[in-house]
Order: sequence, then structure tokens, then C-alpha cells
Amino acid sequence: MAPMDEPWDPMSIAEVADRFAGVEVDWWIAGGHAIDLFLGWQSRPHDDLDLEMFRKDRNVLFHVFPGWELFTVSAGDLTRWHADDALAPTVFGIWGRPSAERPWAVEVMLADGDGDEWRFRRDPLITMDRNRLTRTSPEGVQYCTPEVQLLYKAKQARAKDDVDFTRCLHLMSSAQKQWLRTSLARSEPDHPWITALEMAQRVKTEPE
Repeated sequence: MAPMDEPWDPMSIAEVADRFAGVEVDWWIAGGHAIDLFLGWQSRPHDDLDLEMFRKDRNVLFHVFPGWELFTVSAGDLTRWHADDALAPTVFGIWGRPSAERPWAVEVMLADGDGDEWRFRRDPLITMDRNRLTRTSPEGVQYCTPEVQLLYKAKQARAKDDVDFTRCLHLMSSAQKQWLRTSLARSEPDHPWITALEMAQRVKTEPE
């Protein structure tokens, strides 16, 4: 195991894209960077860089980051992960660094789904078609669509997550807002964002 409080020096999005060039699996930027890519500007500094890919494609990480130390993250524990190790369904994250002497550089989140459909890990009945799950930045980098990223953030929303929600709210389409409102109503039925989404949709449809 490795301590989780060791420092981070996250890779840039361009560095990650370069490593994945030519790798034929789906991957996309997640977390706060995904929100920034949707907004079109960097809204704040980020302590790490989150990627996401489907669980079934996880072993490609050994080719993308050859020689790196990779660790699974589960229940607050980091455990060294090797190519032939089984991966429990409760493991949703992989941390990576070039060596034990170097800072953590990347976190990869493992998404459930079969490549055609994404499933929310906290409730598999919340789904999205793969062709709606990601958007593409002007630089050609895929990133998590904001309604899905906000759904992840909603469970234990911090002040910065409320800011992310507010910034995205009026930039999302009616379909995006509707999906997020419906998903929150199922997963977090008392969440205050539901009221804000309802109000935003009501204003959109009211005649001037």
C-alpha cells in the first residue's frame, strides 16, 4: 500500500492526450477539468487531473503508462495494481505515478457500461447513451458532459461544486437540464439543485 497524502503533480491534458494517441479505447477528461472544458475557460486551479474510461478497457493503462506504478483506490486505501490482478467491482479509481519517488500524476476513474451505454455506479438504472456521454473540445479532446459530471458532484456537493453547477446551469440545453433533474430526483430527491433546474426550465418555456 501507499499513503494517500503524498504530493500531486498532475499531468496536463495535452500530455495525457499525447499518451493516448493511437490507443483505440474510449477515454475522456472528467472532474473539474471537464467542467472547465464545457465552460471554455479555466475557472479555478485544480489539484489533480481526472480521466475516465470504461472498466472493461482498464488494462490499456499498462501500455499508456509503461513502467509506472499504478494503484487501485477503494475505501480510502491504495493498493498496488498489476496487469494480472483481478479488479473488484468496488474499485472505481486508479492512481498513477512514474515511480515511488515521484508525485502522483494521474487519476483514472472506471465507468460502468458496455461501450454503448454508460451506467451510473450508484444507481445502474440511471443511464446515458455513449454518444451523449462526452463532448469534444476545440482541441479534439473528449470530456464528460456537464450533466453527468454534476450528477457525480451532487452527492456531497461542496461550495465549489455549487459554483460549478451555477456556471453550467444556463449553458446547458433543455435536454441536459431535464436529464440532470430526472437523475437527481431519483438519486438525491431532496437536492437543492432540483429546484434550481425546475426554475431554469420554467423561465425558458415562459412566454415573454
